[in-house]
Amino acid sequence: MIEWLQQLVAQSPETGWLVVGSVVTAAVCGALTRPAMEACDLSVGRWPAIMTLVGLLVGAALAFSMYELQCQKTPVVLPSAKWQDMRIVYHAVCLGLLLVITATDLASLYIPNFVVNLGIVIGISAATFSGELQTEHLWVDWNEEIAQIRGPYIPEWIKLHQHWHGLAWSVSGAVVGAGLTAVIRKIAEFVLGRPAMGSGDVTLMAMIGAFLGWQPTVIAFFIAPLLALVLGPLARRISRESAVPYGPFLALAAILVMFTWRWIWMFEIDISTFGSGTLADRATSFAVRRLFGDWVLLAGLCVVAVGGTTGLMTLVRLFWSLPISREQVEPEKIASQGAVASGVEPRPELDHSPSDSL
Repeated sequence: MIEWLQQLVAQSPETGWLVVGSVVTAAVCGALTRPAMEACDLSVGRWPAIMTLVGLLVGAALAFSMYELQCQKTPVVLPSAKWQDMRIVYHAVCLGLLLVITATDLASLYIPNFVVNLGIVIGISAATFSGELQTEHLWVDWNEEIAQIRGPYIPEWIKLHQHWHGLAWSVSGAVVGAGLTAVIRKIAEFVLGRPAMGSGDVTLMAMIGAFLGWQPTVIAFFIAPLLALVLGPLARRISRESAVPYGPFLALAAILVMFTWRWIWMFEIDISTFGSGTLADRATSFAVRRLFGDWVLLAGLCVVAVGGTTGLMTLVRLFWSLPISREQVEPEKIASQGAVASGVEPRPELDHSPSDSL
């Protein structure tokens, strides 16, 4: 099988890497779906076959996007030819893990601990060993760029110590993913007076960060609520639970970022008030990549985002406190029912963490 794939890649790289991406993703789904379902005390049924088929299709699509469309190619991340192609395998593994997590969360509102832990270990280990798997460098300041004169600022140690950079890049992604989710989780619990996010989502975002790095992880985190608003009813119908699992939206947001990173990172728009500005002029244009090189602006946006989230949740709690005409339900009863619905406390004998619910 391996020799056949090597020959296929050598003879027809486009087809070969498409096959590799689909096979790797399907293999991860096929190998992990059954034990993941069993860890969540679920009936396995047809889930392994379904997720293997989904893995084949989505894995092939990702490989095509990465090889043919260069969906993750950016100007300053220039891996060697070997690791440029091996990134397809790296992200195919991540994709398979995300699909397995999506299946268990939809079926039970739980995320298996062993799946996310395995993903974190693979993500960090492979990034460190290679030193060339990063989606974007740990730190790039595009605000230093001057068109046709000099490029963006990249710390010299990143160029000199690839493996240490791979470790720092992956670990920082995991820390930012977990930290951001944990902060929002605590704020939601404080404002709403009941758990609204589960610990499984914290570790899920850590795994996503380990594979994608901190910049794509931040973007995926803020895309997820938009997906939840649009696809929430569908997820609830599939899961057949009283609460809506949120893990699948985090996973889907990460997958979307994997498919579109090049265009997200390089997106820029003219924001000049009068006439047409120049995209190279920071005063008259906005660029995503420049935002992630400005600590002050980035910190300010985080404060605004946290404040907006807190305000929104406050409005939700006020809405919940409104009297109900048919029956006056005590707030304590509502909170306790919500906690049960969100699956906050996992059964101790099972190896999983609760996901959140909407």
